[in-house]
Amino acid sequence: MNTRTIPTALALSAAALLAPALALAQAADATPGSPMAAPAAPPAADEAPAADFEPGRRGRVDIGAGFSSLTGGNSNWNDEFVRGNVGLKPGTILNWDLSSQRHFDQRGTVAALSLTQTLSPWWYMSVGGSSGSADFQNKYRGDIAIYRKWTESQQWVTGLALMKSASRDGIHRDTGITASVAYYSANDWVGEGGVVYNKSNPGAVEGYRGFAALTMGREKQHYFTARIDHGKEGYLPTGAIANGAGNQVGFQSTELSLQWRQWLGKDWGYLVGGEFYRNPYYNRKGVSAAVFFDF
Repeated sequence: MNTRTIPTALALSAAALLAPALALAQAADATPGSPMAAPAAPPAADEAPAADFEPGRRGRVDIGAGFSSLTGGNSNWNDEFVRGNVGLKPGTILNWDLSSQRHFDQRGTVAALSLTQTLSPWWYMSVGGSSGSADFQNKYRGDIAIYRKWTESQQWVTGLALMKSASRDGIHRDTGITASVAYYSANDWVGEGGVVYNKSNPGAVEGYRGFAALTMGREKQHYFTARIDHGKEGYLPTGAIANGAGNQVGFQSTELSLQWRQWLGKDWGYLVGGEFYRNPYYNRKGVSAAVFFDF
């Protein structure tokens, strides 16, 4: 059979958006601290490679900060982070993330590690875990995902991911399943969509979310990523102020994120991003910026 690798310009895959990598440390509004959690936001498309690195690059480090303003009487968020990935050997990528976060008048540190492993020309997988120190972060979260390439050109990739997490209050727990499909265009873009099912306890609160993402660009030049997801959450995060009617269980929310990664030289550049999140009780608008270094 005449097979080929996913186009090198997009080898840093959007299919890997669902790999349990750096996203484990990026706490979303719905993290189970006393809340239920919608699955954490996926990492940027160029942060969780599904294949080997581009020739001449073994790893990458991002160093940056973020700020978000919230409505509904909630305090602003401040984040500082350092994250990256490194190729341990051909077909094996280690992703890591360390973040200091001040959310809902609490300060906490969250750390995450994950491993992406090529199993064959058609299969790869990812496994990871994270832990945080604040009430709005997970006491632990574990993820495992498997991906399959399809068609002779390997331009289609499907994924199935499982997630398990527990909050620091010793009460709330979450289990999630994500199914995704991605298409790698030969014209420097990747499109992906998927569905997420999540069950939060106590109460067996079920939630369904859908998401779509688009990544455009080329390694050593720039990447633009846009992502939107919408659906049902179970509980609000610990510390969140909920103004309005309702019992704050089983509500709808929407999140939109945009990111631009720009190379200024062969091995370094900057990263800027923006986010907007809305639920019936408050809105959140955020910006982030970082410098990155390839090695």
